[in-house]
Amino acid sequence: MNGFSSFSLFNIMTIIIGTYFLLNDIFKVCLHGKFIIKVKDDKGSTIFFSLILIFWCILIVVNTRLYIHHNNKTGIDIILSNIFCMELTILSLIRSLRGSQIRENGINKSGHFYKWSKNLSYRWSTQNTIEFKVKQFFKTTRSFEITIKEEFKLKVDEVIQRNLIL
Repeated sequence: MNGFSSFSLFNIMTIIIGTYFLLNDIFKVCLHGKFIIKVKDDKGSTIFFSLILIFWCILIVVNTRLYIHHNNKTGIDIILSNIFCMELTILSLIRSLRGSQIRENGINKSGHFYKWSKNLSYRWSTQNTIEFKVKQFFKTTRSFEITIKEEFKLKVDEVIQRNLIL
């Protein structure tokens, strides 16, 4: 068995798929329209995914050294698996850094983007908290809340009123 035959087609495909999802997520932000306001940072998730990314980087270095110095035939598959996991971690890190946002074309919440046309209703549940009800796949609905800082409340309400036609 030569070194090239140890490449698993499955692992190569996962890297291609991971790269597609990563680039697709980055490109989609351009389609979400102008940034209006960042509502919430997800510092806990950002720290968690940063630590996981460091873990995958260390694992790739260790496995690469093992592959090079010990000519471990299965090492390349392990390295490719680590790269795929690193891509997913980077995707999750980007989404956590993005946080919850009100954008020109909709709302970004927990890594998911909801176009204004998918919003069924909204209401101010408390002084600074908006509850949205949105359409999802297969005609299901989801509700979520976003807390707005007092100084941004009027701007957010204006954007919602302008874009949300119920």
